[in-house]
Amino acid sequence: MTVSTPANTAIQSLIDRQVAEGSQIGVQVCAYQDGKPVVDAWAGTMGPDDPRPVQPDSLFLSFSTTKGIGALALHMQADKGLIDFDAPVSKYWPAFGKHGKDKITVAQAMSHQAGIHETAPLDWDWDSGMAPHITDWEAGLRWIEESVPAWEPGTATGYHAVTYAWIVGGIVQHATGRHIQEVIHQDIAKPLGISDSMFVGIPDGLDERLATLAVVPAGDGLGLPAASDFHRAMPLSFWQHTNSMAYRKACLPSANGHFTARALARMYAALAGDGSIDGVRLVSPGAIKNMQRLMTAETDRVLGVPVNKGIGFFLGGEQAGIHGPNGPRVTAFGHAGAGGSVAFADPEQRLAVGVTINKMAYPLPGEGTTLEICDLIRKELGAE
Repeated sequence: MTVSTPANTAIQSLIDRQVAEGSQIGVQVCAYQDGKPVVDAWAGTMGPDDPRPVQPDSLFLSFSTTKGIGALALHMQADKGLIDFDAPVSKYWPAFGKHGKDKITVAQAMSHQAGIHETAPLDWDWDSGMAPHITDWEAGLRWIEESVPAWEPGTATGYHAVTYAWIVGGIVQHATGRHIQEVIHQDIAKPLGISDSMFVGIPDGLDERLATLAVVPAGDGLGLPAASDFHRAMPLSFWQHTNSMAYRKACLPSANGHFTARALARMYAALAGDGSIDGVRLVSPGAIKNMQRLMTAETDRVLGVPVNKGIGFFLGGEQAGIHGPNGPRVTAFGHAGAGGSVAFADPEQRLAVGVTINKMAYPLPGEGTTLEICDLIRKELGAE
């Protein structure tokens, strides 16, 4: 697609500068407003040791940006009447209810209030390889079933960084009889015409399109103990595996989606409107309200900061006068990924944005390359 708008010119200039200054290696940016593409830009190279230029169809591992795609898969089932957000997860998935988890509702589980954020046994030796349930779907579901909440569910919130995969996937699978990977491919990607650009678990044959990350582990340098809630959710040594093909090919609808910015922006463009785009309907107009439903704004016990959380999505809005890439409106929803990727819908401005990157960074609140991109989009489109 060819986009010729002042906003596109401004964003292309910005990301070219970011690459030249070294704050980006490779990046894609796409945005829609009123259901039409208004930004489609890319710059840089495929990785720290891969000098090939980024293309619009290059695939970027986008970590927790994947959570938004998993959340949509679940919201689509609720829109069909197959899932009730306020019903216990155990209604659909009886084995989930073990160890005091029987009263956790779907909405609580999807807003990180279940207390089951531990990714693997605390003593797992990541240097010897990944924990088996990272790449074994059924083992991942068993891990959730046997998990014991770290707090009384519903009394606190703590980011389910990796375990979200099996929570959302298990709910969808047990409520519908369908694997979430099938739902994402058949019900989201294929109808939108992005089945070659939206993968949660990549198939064979895509190696040449895969960008490589300059990996910086979340929490590196913070000095947090391994037993902290942060590193129980995101162990420091876990990150060394994320460029591996074994990790890329797993199904983790929390943390290993591979996307183009075009695919992410197109999906969210439907959600920034009435639930449809170009005649393809994903959800009914009423379903958008459930995506904007604020479940908790409390301080997150894993991340250590307040986060506006919805049912599977993180919401926009300000904390201490500062907003993140999703923007200043709490009615905006989507998800960022570790290191800088992001995708979201801002229905009040009929705006959808996707950003993919391969140089991971963790800027202070109110700073960073991704926020700079998203804020410039809002400024250029009058959506501040």
